[in-house]
Amino acid sequence: MRLSHRLRFGRDHRWAPAHMSEYVDGELGPAGRARMDRHARDCPECSRVLAGLREVVARLGRLGAPDGADAVRIATAVAGRLNEPAAP
Repeated sequence: MRLSHRLRFGRDHRWAPAHMSEYVDGELGPAGRARMDRHARDCPECSRVLAGLREVVARLGRLGAPDGADAVRIATAVAGRLNEPAAP
């Protein structure tokens, strides 16, 4: 692997995790999407994470809201939990 490729891979590997949700949600611009596409082709680890995120989004999309659920309250609770440190 050429040095320039290794350097780009390292930069993209550090950049990718913070942009995966935007990518899966279709919120990245063309340059960011191309960058993630290229990196996911080259990085099995990031490719697996993206596949997992897609699966989670797909499964969440198939869930219906429970009767009487307050969607805003649920979304706020989920967002709050996402910022909590991971359990040991």
